[in-house]
Amino acid sequence: MTPEIPRHLLFWPEHGIAMAFRLIPAGIFRMGSRGYWADEEPVHRVRIAEPFWLAETPVTQGQFGLWTGAEGIEHENHFKDRPEHPAENMDWRQAVAYCDWLTRVKSEELPEGSSLACLPTEAEWEHACRAGTDTEYYSGDGDAALAEVGWYGENSGWETHPVGRKRPNAFGLFDMHGNVWEWCHDVWDESSYRRHADGATDPGREQRLTDWRAGLEGMTASDQARVLRGGSWDDTAVYCRSSIRVGGGPDDRAGRHGFRVCLVRGPAAGRGARGRAAHSVLERAGEPWVGCPALLCRECSNPVEPTGTAVPRHYIRKSQSPRLLS
Repeated sequence: MTPEIPRHLLFWPEHGIAMAFRLIPAGIFRMGSRGYWADEEPVHRVRIAEPFWLAETPVTQGQFGLWTGAEGIEHENHFKDRPEHPAENMDWRQAVAYCDWLTRVKSEELPEGSSLACLPTEAEWEHACRAGTDTEYYSGDGDAALAEVGWYGENSGWETHPVGRKRPNAFGLFDMHGNVWEWCHDVWDESSYRRHADGATDPGREQRLTDWRAGLEGMTASDQARVLRGGSWDDTAVYCRSSIRVGGGPDDRAGRHGFRVCLVRGPAAGRGARGRAAHSVLERAGEPWVGCPALLCRECSNPVEPTGTAVPRHYIRKSQSPRLLS
């Protein structure tokens, strides 16, 4: 019997919208495939060292509209006015900006151990998609297996569909195959697998932390192409496999491009992570920094403890005693 996977909800009760997340366990999986395209080779083992939370479905039009409405962002889905369908026609920069906004507005509702909403690395994405399988799709091999779990060119009617209607994988995730391509954080590199050591741990994770430490503005200024995974409603089956990977410019938009949100332990720096939201709350509350060091962060003016690296550990106040934000 498959064990029950923990679930966490972020609510917008006033809008009747909930974003559901599943806890993806740490583990080792075989990344890539043989016999398709060179950028998927060689097949190699990858270790995901820490559990992380991943949204059950791609971000829906209703969920994405909360951000565009609150921030005055102009955006139009290719398939308009379908709140339960995946949001699409956004570029990588907008997907990252949505995650930054979600971190800020939901900082107090993030699950224990998570401080950052972000895009998954492609290693996290494939580990979550496979959910312990080694087949073309988490449902097996061949077009019939794909049709059980995904919307693609042969069954979509050439349009997106409401999320969560097909069978989920063993981790409780829907729509990992088809419906919309999903942006990942990683810079696109067609030869990156050749540089991964077999047994590599969390490829892409440290770079994501570095990028978030630099802040949203610095991160989105990059013109580097980014990774997309999973295939879409207008693709053939071969483009919807667990191992498929393509690249797109950070400002590329299409009615087949979407994303889903990942919740992880974020960077210690005060910008672009939960530290920023938590610190701003404390400043408004006017609480004293009792028991903390005298050193202050040059960026956010909060107490820090030197670590011997460029990024000190930040203190936030929790109840009556300070704790380190690691």
